[in-house]
Amino acid sequence: MQISRNKIVAITIALFLIASMAASIILIPNATGHTPPYKIKTYALVEAMPHTTGVGQTVVVYAFLGNAPPPGSSELNSYRFHDYTVTFVAPSGKTSTMHYDTIVDTTGAQTIQFTPEEVGTYNITFVYGGQTLAVGGVDQPVGSANLNDTYLPSTATTTLIVQEEPIPTYPDSYPLPVEYWTRPIYAENPYWWLISSNWLGTGSPVNSAVSAGTVTGIGMSSLVQRFPGDAVGSLTSHIMWTKSIQSGGVVGGNNFVIPGDTYFEGSAYSQRYTNPIIVNGRIYYNPPLSMRGSNAGPTTCVDLRTGEVIWQRSDMPAINFALIWDLQNGNQHGVYPALLCTNNFARVFDADTGDALFNVTGVPSGTIVQGPQGEQIRYVMTNLGTSLNPDWRLALWNSTLLWQGTFFRPGDSGNSPSLYNATGGTISTPPSATATSVVNASIFDDTNVRYNRYSWNVSIGSWRNTMSGSPTVLNAIYDDYMICRNGSYPSLTGATNSDGSLVNANYTYFKVDIKRGSPTFGQVVWWRTINVPMDRSITYGGLDPTVGVFVEGIKETRNFIGYSVDDGSIVFGPTPSQTALDYFGNPIYPYIASQLAFGKLYSYAYGGILYCYDLQTGNLDWTYGNGGVPGNNTDSGYQAPGYYPGFIQAVGGHNLDDGVLHIAVTEHTIETPVFKGSFTRAINASNGAELWSINDYTGEFGAVSYAIADGYTNFFNGEDNSIYTLGRGPTALTVTAPTIGAQPDQPVVIVGKVVDVSSGTKQDALASRFANGVPCAADSAMTDWMGYLYQQKPLPTSFKGIEVTINVLDSNGNFRSIGTATTDATGAYNLIWTPDISGNYQVVATFTGTNGYWPSSATTAFAVSEAAPTATPAPTMSPSVADQYFIPAIVGLFVFVAIVAVVIILVLRKRP
Repeated sequence: MQISRNKIVAITIALFLIASMAASIILIPNATGHTPPYKIKTYALVEAMPHTTGVGQTVVVYAFLGNAPPPGSSELNSYRFHDYTVTFVAPSGKTSTMHYDTIVDTTGAQTIQFTPEEVGTYNITFVYGGQTLAVGGVDQPVGSANLNDTYLPSTATTTLIVQEEPIPTYPDSYPLPVEYWTRPIYAENPYWWLISSNWLGTGSPVNSAVSAGTVTGIGMSSLVQRFPGDAVGSLTSHIMWTKSIQSGGVVGGNNFVIPGDTYFEGSAYSQRYTNPIIVNGRIYYNPPLSMRGSNAGPTTCVDLRTGEVIWQRSDMPAINFALIWDLQNGNQHGVYPALLCTNNFARVFDADTGDALFNVTGVPSGTIVQGPQGEQIRYVMTNLGTSLNPDWRLALWNSTLLWQGTFFRPGDSGNSPSLYNATGGTISTPPSATATSVVNASIFDDTNVRYNRYSWNVSIGSWRNTMSGSPTVLNAIYDDYMICRNGSYPSLTGATNSDGSLVNANYTYFKVDIKRGSPTFGQVVWWRTINVPMDRSITYGGLDPTVGVFVEGIKETRNFIGYSVDDGSIVFGPTPSQTALDYFGNPIYPYIASQLAFGKLYSYAYGGILYCYDLQTGNLDWTYGNGGVPGNNTDSGYQAPGYYPGFIQAVGGHNLDDGVLHIAVTEHTIETPVFKGSFTRAINASNGAELWSINDYTGEFGAVSYAIADGYTNFFNGEDNSIYTLGRGPTALTVTAPTIGAQPDQPVVIVGKVVDVSSGTKQDALASRFANGVPCAADSAMTDWMGYLYQQKPLPTSFKGIEVTINVLDSNGNFRSIGTATTDATGAYNLIWTPDISGNYQVVATFTGTNGYWPSSATTAFAVSEAAPTATPAPTMSPSVADQYFIPAIVGLFVFVAIVAVVIILVLRKRP
C-alpha cells in the first residue's frame, strides 16, 4: 500500500464550495457574539473514487466535513479545520494511518492518493477530532464573534473494492495526428503539446536557455527571443502560402542606373516585416506603409496555415509581445484568453478580436523571465531609502497581479479577473482604445496586500549598499538564481600604464540566490573577480541552466570562455578562434555571435560557418558550411563573395534529439542586383546535417523577422517582399480502375493523381498555371520544385514525385499490396497489374506522407469476369478386333461376290 501526501486538484471542489456557501448562511452567528459558545455538530464524510479498482491502481480518497469551513476562512489566512485522521485497513488486516493536523484547502477537504496492494475489501475510516475556535491566527481573528465555538468530533467509514484485474482507464492522450490538423486542439489531446507551440514576440521573457548577441545599445534588450524552449518549426521547405506585403522584386523597365534594379527590401534600418507573433495558430504583425518603415500599417491577424486574414485593425499600435497566462485557483482552471501587449504592457488588447482591454503605467524595469504559469516575472532592485541612507530591496514583480486571478484578495467577488487602477478601485468595464492610464503597475506596499504588485521583496543591503554603480543582471532563472556582473566589460583601447603595460579591466561575476525558502534567499552565493588587460572586447554570450554554464565571447580573437553557475570557475576556454569574418558578428551587434540551447553553444555569423560547441567541455562537436558535414556548404563562390553571411533565426524542438536550428542569409545591407543563391535552412542541432533549404534573403538588423510554431516556419523574403510560411501541406489523392469488367488473364491499369491542396496552390500565380492541380514533389526535390512554383525559377530538368501504394481487397477477402507507383510532373501515377482470380476487387491507393505533405488515400473498384467455358468433343471409342479384322473382311467378301455376279450376268447376256 502506498499513500501520497501530495494534494491533488479534486473535481468536486465546486460542490464543496456550494455546500460551504449554503451552510455558511445558516451557521454564521450575529456580530454581537453569543453566550454560551456554540457546540456545532459535524458530519464527517469520506469517499474513495473510484469505488472499485485493480491492484496497483491509484484512487483518490476524499475526507471532509459536511459543514462550512471556520468563519472567515479564505486563501489569504489560515483559518482551517484541524485534526483529521484517515485509517486504511487492508483485507489482510494491515493498517496504515495518515494524520493531518491542518487542512490546507479552504473547503475543508483533504485529498489522498492511495494505491492498494491486496485483492479484497479495504475499510477506510475518517475521524475528525473536533476543535475549539481559539483566539489567534490559526483559528479566528481577535474579536471574532465565533471565539470559543466548538466543532464536535465525528467519524465516517467507507470501503474500497480491489480486484485482480485493473479497471479500464482512458488514455492520457489520444495519439498524435497522422493527417492534416488544425486548431483548436481538442482538450482530450494533451500530448499534442509536443507538436504545437506559440511564438510570443521579442518583448516576451526568454525562457530558460537563451542567446545574446543580437541587439544592444539602441534601447533594445540584448536578449532577443530565438529559443523559447518549446517552439516547433517546419521540417520541410514546402511552402504553405506566400503573401506580398509591399512591392518587391525587379522593378522592370530600364529607367535606372542598375539594370534589373529591385524594390527596397528594408535592410538595414527599415525592415519591412518585424516581430511576427504567433498565438493559437494565428500570426500577428504590422505590414509596412510606404517608406514609413515596418509596423506602420494596420495590425493584422492571419491564419498561420492558410494566410487568410482573420481581422485587421488600424486603431491598434504595433504589438510587442503576447501573454498567455494559466489561471489556476479554486474557481477556474485553465489558460486565460491570450493578450496582445505593446511595449512594457502600456496597452493591452484581446488576441481573438483586437479589442482594447486596458492600459498600464508604472511597470518597473528589471530582469524579465517567464513564470511557471506563463506570467511575466521581473526581478527589480529598488532603493526604498535615500542615497545617504539606502534601503536596497530585491523584489519580484508579477504581471498577473495587475488583475485578480492569482489569488483572491479581501473584498474581491466574482470569478473573472478585475482590474485595479491607481487608487485601488476596480474597473468594471474595459476602457476605450484611447483610454489613459487605468492600471498602476508600480504599487509597492508591504502593508497593503490588496494592491501590491509584487510577490515578494527582500533586503539586499548587505551587498548592494557596497556597490557604487548598478550591477548588471546577466540572466535570471525563475525561483533559483541570478547571475550578475559588477563593473564594465573591457573594450579594446590600448590604454597603458606609466610603465607601458596595458591598463587592466576588473569586473566581478556573482550569483544571487532567489529561491524562496532557501536559507540564503536574496544573498550572494559566490563572487569571482576577473582581471584582464584592455586588449580585447568582451560581451556576455548567454546562459544554459540545463548544464549550469554561462558564456562570454571575445570579439578580436573570435572565441568563447565558459563559466560555472555553481561557483564561477572557468569550465572551458578560450576556444580556438573562428573564421576571421566572424569578427563582425551579427548585422548590428559587433561581437562574436552566440546561441545557447540543448547544452550546446552555436555560432553563425558573417564568416558563414556554423559552429557547435559542447558547453560542458568547450569541444567543437561539428561545423556546417565548410564541409564539416559531407555535402553541406555555404560557399557562394563569387556571389557574396565567399561564404554566405547569416545568423541563427530560431531554434526549435524540445531537446537535442529533435532540435533544429533555423538559419538565414542576412547582412547589414544587401546591394542590388541582389546576389543569387541566398537561403534559409534548417539544420539538425545534434549533428549539423542539413534538413532542408529554400532560396530566401531575410534582412534582419534591429528586430526579428522570423517565427516558428505549430510545425510551421514563418519569415520575410526580401527577394519578393513577401511573407512565406513553410510546413507540411495537405494533399488530395484520386484513383480509378476499369469501369468495364476485365477479362480473365488480361492486365488492368490503375491510374490516379496526387496533388498539393495547400492554400498557396489556390493563389492566382499557381491556380492559373496548374488548372488540374499542383503536383507533389519528393522531399529531396522540394527546394527546386518550390523555387519553380513560387519564385519563378526554371522548371527542374528532372522531377521526383512521391510514392503511392496500391492495395486490393479481392473476392476471397484477402487484403494485399499489389505494388507501388511514383507520380510524375503532372501528379499522375499508374500501375499495370494482372488479377490472379476472378470476382470483385476493391482498390485502396495510399500516399503515406512525407515531411512535406500529409497522407491521403482514395478507393475504387473493378471486376474480373468468370472465364467462358470451352466446348468438349465427343469421346472416340477404340476399335475392337472384330471391327478391325472381321467386319472389313465380310464387307470385302460381299463386294467380291457382287462383282462376280455382275460378271456372270454379262457373260450370259453375250451368249446367243
